[in-house]
Amino acid sequence: MKMKTLAFAISAALAAAAQAADESLEAAELAVQDGGAVGESEGDTLEEVQVTGILNSIKSAEQIKRQSDNIVDAIVSTDIGKFPDENVAEALQRVPGVSVNRNNGEGQTVTVRGLGGNYNVTTFNGRKLASDNETRDFNYDIIASELINGVTVNKTPQAHLVDGGIGAVIDVTTARPLDIGEFSLAASFRGAYGERTESVDPRASLVVSNTFNDDTLGVLASLAHSSYSNRHDNYFGTGPVARDIDIGNDGSVDIADAVFPSYAGFTLYEDSRERTGGTFAVQWRPSDDIDINFDSLFSKYNIDSHGSQISIPTYSEWWLSAPNGAYTQATVDENNVVQKLAWDSPFLIDLIDIRNPRQSTTYQLGLAVDWDIDDFTFNADISHSRAKNENAGDNRFVVARTGVTAGAFDWGSGNKVPDLVLSDDITPDGTYGGWYSRLDGTGVEDEVSTFVLNGKWHSDGLFTEVLFGLGYTDQGKTRSYFHSTNASIFAADYLDEVLQNVDPSHLVDFYGHLWWELPSEAFQAGDADNFLDGVSGDFPQRWASVDMNKLFSFFEQLDPESAQLLTPVFQPESSYEIREEIAHAYIEGNMEGDLFDMPYYLNMGLRYAQTTTFASGHTQDIDRLQLDASGNPINDDWRHVQPVTNENVYSDLLPSLNFKLSLTDELIVRLAASQVIARPSLYELAPRTSINPVTGANGLKSLSISAGDLEPYTADQFDTALEWYYSDYGTLTFATFYKDVASFIKWEQSITTIDGFDFDTWKPVNQDEKSKIRGVELAWLQTFDPFLPEYLSGFGVQANYTYSDSVSGEKDEDGNNKDFAGMSKDQYNIVAFYEKDRLQARLAYNYRGDYFAGEVWGGSRFVNAFSWMDVSASYRVNDQFTLTAEVTNLQDKLYSSWVYSPSVADNAANYGRRFTVGVRANF
Repeated sequence: MKMKTLAFAISAALAAAAQAADESLEAAELAVQDGGAVGESEGDTLEEVQVTGILNSIKSAEQIKRQSDNIVDAIVSTDIGKFPDENVAEALQRVPGVSVNRNNGEGQTVTVRGLGGNYNVTTFNGRKLASDNETRDFNYDIIASELINGVTVNKTPQAHLVDGGIGAVIDVTTARPLDIGEFSLAASFRGAYGERTESVDPRASLVVSNTFNDDTLGVLASLAHSSYSNRHDNYFGTGPVARDIDIGNDGSVDIADAVFPSYAGFTLYEDSRERTGGTFAVQWRPSDDIDINFDSLFSKYNIDSHGSQISIPTYSEWWLSAPNGAYTQATVDENNVVQKLAWDSPFLIDLIDIRNPRQSTTYQLGLAVDWDIDDFTFNADISHSRAKNENAGDNRFVVARTGVTAGAFDWGSGNKVPDLVLSDDITPDGTYGGWYSRLDGTGVEDEVSTFVLNGKWHSDGLFTEVLFGLGYTDQGKTRSYFHSTNASIFAADYLDEVLQNVDPSHLVDFYGHLWWELPSEAFQAGDADNFLDGVSGDFPQRWASVDMNKLFSFFEQLDPESAQLLTPVFQPESSYEIREEIAHAYIEGNMEGDLFDMPYYLNMGLRYAQTTTFASGHTQDIDRLQLDASGNPINDDWRHVQPVTNENVYSDLLPSLNFKLSLTDELIVRLAASQVIARPSLYELAPRTSINPVTGANGLKSLSISAGDLEPYTADQFDTALEWYYSDYGTLTFATFYKDVASFIKWEQSITTIDGFDFDTWKPVNQDEKSKIRGVELAWLQTFDPFLPEYLSGFGVQANYTYSDSVSGEKDEDGNNKDFAGMSKDQYNIVAFYEKDRLQARLAYNYRGDYFAGEVWGGSRFVNAFSWMDVSASYRVNDQFTLTAEVTNLQDKLYSSWVYSPSVADNAANYGRRFTVGVRANF
């Protein structure tokens, strides 16, 4: 069915319903929030479950799925302050079709049905929440899991839901005090031991709720704090490129076009993380007709991420005055990929120190008023949220160059991690030279203000319910980028500049390489234990690391004027602000009845959204560029960036249809069709004009230009589901999805002529090619009590499998279809649980198949299949106290990816296990 036809049909049906509505109306009670879940129809009242535990949380989520009007999946915590996973993102990976993306081992963002953050929308209690991520993605790690009581993944849209999500609209919810009712207090304290850091870290939470004035006023407050350290060990092989190998530097090529990484080495990453968050809610119900809710969220999340790296340049960099030794041995496989590579005199080594701090603050304030007037329910909702990641150049990437007499890599051992054998240890008392000292950072500030007014009219006519509403959202995200003026000022290629101020006696000659000699005080011995523990191979276990403060002090003493060039400076050409004003209106109708004696529910809606985008930044001015007869610039005016603002307005009419038919009391079939959008990425919207008047290898000068008139991605999507609730604790569901995605944005190449010279020009444009995403989801829940004797009762399993396929619409250089970035063809989850009397236990296993991760230096990058396993248990001592124990990342599998050849990893890391014990109290 074409979307325009669907839109017209829904419009006509809604108009007919308005004329045919009966004058006798029944009162309806519904608080409709933009982006929140619509209440259930009269026949679909959610069952109230009084017991608590693993199984009840799963069954409550199943009930939400069963009673929903659209296709959803959910996670529920029936005990306040007790969410089923350590992290919200990691909990979401248990949902069919959802994959988690990790940051240093911790779940941070999610992918839904192969679509990442730019294609999903996250709301908090139905309201769009600001994010400290510089893209449209949302960082779930800012929200402590103890603060929430549920997450709903809306896989098919409805007109009242927030637009902008081709993948899904994900709503994170907190509890309301009047729903809890009586006084409730939940507290927890846990200690976690990381086997890599060998430290014990605390985590505590408190949730208090109570009601007053005959249960007409409720107050809920929560607080959670965690402070812990994290470590992961990593091998990297960057930039696999074909190069000629000359054994012995005798001028003859021994192996032509041999492929091997440009840089390879090892990194030990250590994080110190501290998160403090809380919520506060007040609910007042002065009468049966009015419900007033105020709720708020606050989160502060600080990370100090530190990496100590040993990096090996495997070739002689063309800008060096002396070669990187001479190759002494090389072997290749049948694909001409290097298996062994050795060289000497010298074997250059870079010691790299990396600091990437994150200082994130997020808050949201929201006020909602629900008001019943006769046959109508109105909802007014106003909210404001703000997220900020403060970074004014706090990142550090410092390189000191050294070397040993000889060394060798062996990629042919069959392991993801190669052997690296060095002739000498890397200690602080070696010979070191200055090389690269970059200070940079990206500050992000995001503000979202929203006002919506919703209504619902209940009728016993053709349409049993008509929903309508309008709203306005103002969102502005600012990216502020800082960078050193010249991070290489103390490297070999800038010796002449520094020599104007410094005596050459400070130089050291290392095998023909001239460096500014660094003092041994600027280095410290490595202190890591069990590096890449569990991975077989012969590679360094420890190496010297850079003391950044002492290194910068040395540079300041050596040449204060040059050292000033290392100071991070605001870069206006790489900074921008994107502001979007979105006005929306919608109408939605629900029909109920019987079709051949089978109850059905039909939801149809239209949502209109008008988006006005203001993109502000600084760009070079191409009109000021003047070239002489040889093509050289005759002025410098074009180099100075100028402020610029692009404005764009577009509107979308988004129809949606959700149909539910109860074939029996246990069997439900669903059909859904809709048109959805996802707005262009912020990077693509940012003003950008970058001119390079130097002729490149292709004989052309180059030019990069942004586009202020980009349209959103659009998708026609069709979904089906068959849900079989065959027993109280047995469910089997099958779903299919199909998305026909158009208007993808691609950087297109063209030619621009300036003063008679051609410039190779790149500009983002909406493409005519379409991408197709399709797949199936299968989910199963079963307890085994009906099949087991009483003494074996309490066992159950929850499992799901997702198969996805895609056609990206893009071709590689051989004309073959590229995979859709981020999409695994196969992923599955298995949760085995035991729950009886005072004991609960759960084992959760997640598998994500390999996937294409994008283009990098050297070609296409693919991430190998990966699995993650957690196990947890609890024992209820009495009605108030419960003891808990958990192990995360039980298998400690190696996470790896590759470029050019699956036989050689470009990245391989393991994160170590984490053991947690604690106590939870409920009163």
